[in-house]
Amino acid sequence: MAEEHTSVSGAAAGAVSAELPKGVGGALVRYRVMAYVTGTLLILLVFVAMPVKYLGHDDTPVAIIGQVHGYLYMVYLVAAADLARRVRFSLTRMVAMFLAGVVPTLAFFCERRVTGWVRERP
Repeated sequence: MAEEHTSVSGAAAGAVSAELPKGVGGALVRYRVMAYVTGTLLILLVFVAMPVKYLGHDDTPVAIIGQVHGYLYMVYLVAAADLARRVRFSLTRMVAMFLAGVVPTLAFFCERRVTGWVRERP
């Protein structure tokens, strides 16, 4: 019996692009990826690297993870601004998207909310 195999990421990306206007699907995927990366790095920074710094007296994890998070946060801001511009979000929604990258765990909640807002738009 032959089974059809499809790529999960390809299917998910196709589903996102199929229902959204041109350019918005790609911007949404870029935003979602950067939200997860930024959120994960911030959690590592706050809940792993900072305790190691203050309890283990080792600054190395904070120096490394902090810099990586800082640079990728700038990429996140560009992705968020691009998505907000394409779907014409209000200034309030844009600011909420921007701040989600600096509060631990908030990026994950904001990403879900933003995805819902984008998919609701006509």
